[in-house]
Amino acid sequence: MSHAVEELDTAISYHEFYEGYEGGKLSKDYINMFLNDADTLRGRSESEVMMLLFKGMFMNMGKRWFSRNMNGDHYEMISIAACLTPTANESQHYISSPEYSSRFAVGCYEPSGANFKTHIRTQFLSPHTTYFVNLVFKMKKNKKQDIVIEYKLEGEKGTSYSFLSSEREDGWLTAKLCQFTSDQRSVDLEIMFYTKYCPNLLVEGIEFQPEKVSSPTPNVHIEPISDKDTYWKQKLPQDFEDIIKWSKDSVRWGTMKDLYSIFCRGFLINDGEEWFSLDKDGKKCLMLSARAALQEDKWNWMSLAETRFEEVADYCNLPKFDIFCKFRSKLLSPQTTYGTYLVYKLPEGYKNVKPPPVQVVDRDSHPKEVYSVLLDIPQAPVISCNAKNKSFDPSNRLKLKGLPKRRRDGWMEVQVHEFQTRPTIKMISTHLGLSSYDMGLKGITVQCLEFRPI
Repeated sequence: MSHAVEELDTAISYHEFYEGYEGGKLSKDYINMFLNDADTLRGRSESEVMMLLFKGMFMNMGKRWFSRNMNGDHYEMISIAACLTPTANESQHYISSPEYSSRFAVGCYEPSGANFKTHIRTQFLSPHTTYFVNLVFKMKKNKKQDIVIEYKLEGEKGTSYSFLSSEREDGWLTAKLCQFTSDQRSVDLEIMFYTKYCPNLLVEGIEFQPEKVSSPTPNVHIEPISDKDTYWKQKLPQDFEDIIKWSKDSVRWGTMKDLYSIFCRGFLINDGEEWFSLDKDGKKCLMLSARAALQEDKWNWMSLAETRFEEVADYCNLPKFDIFCKFRSKLLSPQTTYGTYLVYKLPEGYKNVKPPPVQVVDRDSHPKEVYSVLLDIPQAPVISCNAKNKSFDPSNRLKLKGLPKRRRDGWMEVQVHEFQTRPTIKMISTHLGLSSYDMGLKGITVQCLEFRPI
């Protein structure tokens, strides 16, 4: 039954796609595109060819994969074998096995720790469309390690780094290299890859992925809000009176609606070392000052006017530090998944250093869980179609854990931990070790540690 439903959905999508494109007629542009692949299309009807466009098809003797999405934008992926630039001392090795199943017959390329260069030539891009250029790869034997793709675009002065990857439906990973807006179907790119940080790399190809267009936000019916105290009291936590007693300053309000607004804005508790608030769903949120979360003897302490707390921690240029804190479980909502966020600022000139990710060790887990986070927003080159006049755009980034973002108050934050609260525990403990031996933590200023629902 599920297979039948899937086939029906595909048929409906195809029908809309086919009828919406010039009345179902294959355009001259597509006919010209398919001239070199006559064998693949021989004996197929026009409707079957249109269906191939929608589902995807091989072109150029199986070296290129092409498809067209519902918006009419072209997707193109080129086999690594079709774009590798041979070198005199390089012996190209390809792997083709069920474990590393590639859509291309040649399989995937194994650099074996050697640097390699690619010259990519597209043929079928959609004009006036924004494209992401992605490396499609896997890690040999599924080895768990930090993903650090170092590469250099032809014409660029320095190297770039991609620290993040996304997994596709077929199990392959993609790393964003750059983006551009096409003004023609054909684009030439030359990229040099350095594999010293990623010796177990297996490469399938280079893909040109059109930027997704967001769907319009549907109209949402909003229920009228009551002004009665009983309504607003129900939105407050059951122990709100105890929390008010912990407030550093006197909390004054007229109505329960006023009190709820105070809880949403937040206020200092426990001698000003913690900040309590509620999120939009009424879940409890907590901030711990740097004094309450860090080892005091390893930091310089200073006052900043724009923070909630009296002091912030100014780092002493050591390669590592620990986060260690305990607080009452009543300050968080029970049976809720929380993210732990480090709130910080970076020193001037940090972007020029290009440090690697910071390693985080959960010292309370058994065995100890180790993962990596970035402190600076990764920047992918934005290039023109002739690979000149490059600039950088920090706004286009993947929404992944371990990826920092700028807060409304001007500080940075990055998720360093995740946990589930339980109703039977009276105290919540967090013990994390952060380390970087290559300038990753140099000069960082920490305001607080924030716990909020995910």
